[in-house]
Amino acid sequence: MRANGRGRSVIDMLAAVGLQIAAVAALALFAGGWAGWESARSVMLGGAAAIIPNALFALRLTLHRKRTPESYPVVFFLWEFVKIGLTILLLFWIVKTQADIRWLWLLIGLIAALQAPLFAMAFERSPLSKGRS
Repeated sequence: MRANGRGRSVIDMLAAVGLQIAAVAALALFAGGWAGWESARSVMLGGAAAIIPNALFALRLTLHRKRTPESYPVVFFLWEFVKIGLTILLLFWIVKTQADIRWLWLLIGLIAALQAPLFAMAFERSPLSKGRS
């Protein structure tokens, strides 16, 4: 992969998905040890409702990167709507098919997955400070 331009953004997207997986897994281990393994399962299901659409979104943008740059915004926004719809459908499916959902832990897992990439930005060095080190 290229280290500049859209190649760098692809690496960032895949890293964000990896960070979501790590955050939800760590939270599930905490929930399992503290509140029981049924809570850990709910955390994982809530996280999966956000991680799966984000992974598909990152994959789609990765496949699109060799096309013309003018079409990139259209694909980005179209797949952003697909991602939101798929997240809602997965949550609906979880509620309808899974027994003994622990709602608080499900929502905590969903929120943790959605906020993990934002949390990572707090630790990323700014371009100005990179030149000074």
